[in-house]
Amino acid sequence: MSFDDVIPGFNASKRLPIVFCLDVSPSMGWQEHGNKSSIELLNDAVRNFIVELKLDQKARAAAEVAFVTFSTNIVMDTNFESVGSVSIPHFETVSRGGTQMATAVLHSIKKIEERRQQLLNNEIGFYAPFLVLVTDGNPDNNDDTAKQARAMSTVKSHCNSHIGAEEIIVPFIIGVGDNVDSATLNSYAAGFTNGFFHVKGDAAKSSQFSKVFKMIGNSTKQSIHLNGSAKKILETVKVNMNDLLADLAGE
Repeated sequence: MSFDDVIPGFNASKRLPIVFCLDVSPSMGWQEHGNKSSIELLNDAVRNFIVELKLDQKARAAAEVAFVTFSTNIVMDTNFESVGSVSIPHFETVSRGGTQMATAVLHSIKKIEERRQQLLNNEIGFYAPFLVLVTDGNPDNNDDTAKQARAMSTVKSHCNSHIGAEEIIVPFIIGVGDNVDSATLNSYAAGFTNGFFHVKGDAAKSSQFSKVFKMIGNSTKQSIHLNGSAKKILETVKVNMNDLLADLAGE
């Protein structure tokens, strides 16, 4: 029986799992020159993403989201829930902590792998899942270097075109502000795109945040609505991501 066949007792429409892996370290809450903090911009962007997808009938059922937030430790870890039923979250920064990114990335990848296996077990099809990483800082110096290397390698392994489109995880890597570790974020992104999305500049940060999350929303809808092979859909998503990277680089 194919994934698209109707399975009694199950909603057999294909799913698109999305994990938002979000930095909530104290610096995400800092305000500069009276502008909104990064955590406020992140809350706005996630809210708009969910509201927009709720307006799309197919996306409401097919797209499903989970949230992992982190600082020194993982702070929030939610189950996957369809966009149609999920409540819009509100993220807050922790009062003290660092940025142990590798732990959160590995946990997020594991969530996607486990969800994908659940869908396979229930004979429900899926589109290539998304990993959305947002951070404004460097990985902690006390973050295990071997774990950092494993996290980068794990993300890269899920971007390899030879593994088949159904096994790819699309990484949307977003660095906020001037203190990001560009080398680390580029390493996470390089398996799929030309680099990470660098949101920076006091005046431009809000519009850039909006552009990136608008593109993630459009990529979600394209994955669900485009006719064609999974490989063709992924190529379309990749082109759009690289186009926005070039746009942001020119600002």
